[in-house]
Amino acid sequence: MSAQFNTAVERKREKVARAYRHQGYRVIWPGTDGTLPHFLRDYHPDLIAEREDDRVIIEIKPARALKGSNELKELAARVADQPGWRLELIALPSEENDAAPLREPDWLESMLARPSFTNDSTVQFVYLTEVLSYLIRGLASINKIGIGDKPTKRIAQELTFAGLLTQELLDRIENALEWRNRLMHRLLPDQRSAADQVDDIIALCRELRTECMRDTPQSARQKAEPA
Repeated sequence: MSAQFNTAVERKREKVARAYRHQGYRVIWPGTDGTLPHFLRDYHPDLIAEREDDRVIIEIKPARALKGSNELKELAARVADQPGWRLELIALPSEENDAAPLREPDWLESMLARPSFTNDSTVQFVYLTEVLSYLIRGLASINKIGIGDKPTKRIAQELTFAGLLTQELLDRIENALEWRNRLMHRLLPDQRSAADQVDDIIALCRELRTECMRDTPQSARQKAEPA
């Protein structure tokens, strides 16, 4: 990792920490103040944010780090096993073209196959929501839609406004993200299982990539404009 990227991580950590404190969270910088949760053992995330109703493990990584990262898989599994905790993965621009993997013919199917490392459908679902988030951010980058510090839901809404996503796809994305948040807090209705959600999110990722890669930004805007 370059010195330039290390500096970018530190700047991002400070910005994210301020944002969480503004929302009433106690922010812990592992190794400086506070004790790591027992389930992290020898793992040191970038930040931990805690509030009475929410506890977050925050990782700041290059966008391409999602591809094939065993470390992130293990972290996702650990966090998914802890009631009330959730994982937030923040992608930073890397020195390479972050959208490049989306153009590789086998990229998506390779990513969707990775959850086979575990039979736990809850862990599979959490991992797949990160694939979904990376896909949405990459598609926004391809279509010159600013990403910045925006959450995945906001980016998806902007893709829809630009005519790059249908309202039906946006609704499904928002439902998946909401289900993930409820999953972390054990607030799910009994009639919907994580296994059902795994199947749905795999289908969603495939449809999302097909639909969004079909248009250029210019043609999408033209479709979105009234006649």
